[in-house]
Amino acid sequence: MSEKKSPKKGGIRLEPMQGKFFDIRPSKKGTNPPQLGRRSDFFLFAIVTLVAFLFLSIGNAYVLGREMIFEGQENAYEGYESIKLGAESLLAKNAAAAKTHFLEAEASFQKLSQTAEPIISQNEQFMSEGLYLDAANKLIESALEVTQIGQELSELMLSFNELPQAMLAMAGGEDGGLVEALKERKIAFDEILAMAASLQRKMATINDDILPEDLRRKIASARTQIGQMMAALLEVDENFDVLLSLLGDDVPHRYLLLFQNNHELRATGGFIGSYMIVDVNDGKISKMETKDVYETDGQLHDMVDPPPGIDQVADRLYMRDANYSPDFPTSAQSIMWFLEHSKGPSVDTVIAIDQNVVEGLLELTGPVVLPSFPFQIRAGNFSDIISFYTEAKLSESATPKQLLFDLIPVLQKKIPDLSETGRLIDLGKKLIKEGHVQMYSMHPGVQELIVRIGLDGAIEKPAEKKDYLSVITTAIGGNKSDEYMHMQLHHLSHISEKGKIEDVLTIKKTHTWNHHAETKLANLISRYGTGALGEESAYFILGRGPNVDYMRVYVPKGSALQDASGIDLTAIEVSEDLDWTVFAFTLGPINAGDEKEVTIRYLLPFNLSFHPEDSYQFVAEKQAGAENITLKKEIILPDSLIVTNSNPISSNAFSLIPIFETELNRNQTFVSDIALVR
Repeated sequence: MSEKKSPKKGGIRLEPMQGKFFDIRPSKKGTNPPQLGRRSDFFLFAIVTLVAFLFLSIGNAYVLGREMIFEGQENAYEGYESIKLGAESLLAKNAAAAKTHFLEAEASFQKLSQTAEPIISQNEQFMSEGLYLDAANKLIESALEVTQIGQELSELMLSFNELPQAMLAMAGGEDGGLVEALKERKIAFDEILAMAASLQRKMATINDDILPEDLRRKIASARTQIGQMMAALLEVDENFDVLLSLLGDDVPHRYLLLFQNNHELRATGGFIGSYMIVDVNDGKISKMETKDVYETDGQLHDMVDPPPGIDQVADRLYMRDANYSPDFPTSAQSIMWFLEHSKGPSVDTVIAIDQNVVEGLLELTGPVVLPSFPFQIRAGNFSDIISFYTEAKLSESATPKQLLFDLIPVLQKKIPDLSETGRLIDLGKKLIKEGHVQMYSMHPGVQELIVRIGLDGAIEKPAEKKDYLSVITTAIGGNKSDEYMHMQLHHLSHISEKGKIEDVLTIKKTHTWNHHAETKLANLISRYGTGALGEESAYFILGRGPNVDYMRVYVPKGSALQDASGIDLTAIEVSEDLDWTVFAFTLGPINAGDEKEVTIRYLLPFNLSFHPEDSYQFVAEKQAGAENITLKKEIILPDSLIVTNSNPISSNAFSLIPIFETELNRNQTFVSDIALVR
């Protein structure tokens, strides 16, 4: 670029930018320039570009005056800091504080705009500097738009604080005006979306070809992050109609709510003992009908052969056993089929919950008293009482599930009174992560939303060169002993120098029924009697009986079974399901206080390639509803291989190979980078 200085124009002498990025002084208040990091938010340009570019890069300090420079610097720094604090407050869900910070940021950038106006207004008079001034003006306008978006988001967040009570009212059977409230907030959201689109367009028109490379990178980063914000806003916009559909806005939405008993495990969480049909119309529950699954199964006339495992306890398949697949969408479709073919209604969406959900709600609501039951039901005694009451058939009604059916409306009336919605949200997150709540919908848009939330309960999809394990238990012992079973999984992978992988899986199950459990049940028997059960039958069914299950071990497709111990190799059935290979066998009976251990050895269908390094990946998927499971993951390597990195970090700090032990209460992923020793 020529060193020739530009002529004076309009009484102000400007120096053309020479591709330099000037240092920036701290503001008068001593605020240090913010450190730029990889994850700096998209408001970054509000300080770096505005101050460095506008006041130092194109302005003549002697003509503009030092006071103008310092004032602009201070306004820009203060504006940026306020925006940053506002964004942090939004992430912390403190909408009131966020709004205050964004208002402060707006004031700072308004002052900056006024300070810059003397030179911005002469844009057309300057020749080579005009492009710089145009970019500067757009950056200032963009910063102001950011503060407006922040304020509107804060206002919207404040208004959303009122919605949980409306949702609780709906869950409690009341009209909380939820649909109307959501539609009102959608208007405000649309305004925010329009402002964000305007910001994105303005940033796209900035001619950054004339700017220094470091400044171009920062503006490019800002554009990327604004694009990410727009994508998130558009996703919310796309799902709004889906949410209204779930609330029965235009057309009533019908739900099938399954109650699964995870003390008698089945693939999707537990035995289906009862269910409820719920109709939602205009954001209100218009109908609730509870059903005993055996009553529905009695209406089935179609003959469906039972799958392996179920064929040991039934000569045909019914709705109660239709949750056979560990993939919840697959099981949900099967359940819907059986419901319709058992003279039941068609439904839009299926929700499955287990006893942990009711126990969690009782933790929040506190004890409840039922008109038909003389004692308090609490989180600590719900499972014992409901199982005992149902199996002993103590109810005088036609269905032994009457205690559960009586509990639902009482619990429903308590829900709107919950004041700590944060605890309810935390409970929901925990139950979803641990697989105690699953959901499937026939409507594609609704199902996409369910998947995004992580409620779908779908089994992991196979991926190239990924090791995988899912152990699925189907109780076939005729009792609820799974409450007292503890399962230890030890997954050991032998990796050879040539990359071959042989897995050794040891499954150890322990029946933990003890004196405490015996005493607890004895107290129930002394209080209520045994009803239709004899005393020995009561102990057998409610936990002391031997545990027997049909176990399916899902591993990478094409895995070759090599050997087994603790079970005859010929007793293991090998098949394929959901693009995985399945090793299936009956485990048990395991008597109270006893344990059984089975080990299977199999060769994976893929090799690693050490040229010079490769990654070993392993996913352990938890069965929905299952509890009391521990997992130990370990790899064994020859001396010619070494682990260079591992995640999670090994539980044994002194081991050269990764050893990781954890409670398997949610899906776990392990990755180890392995290299040849040179």
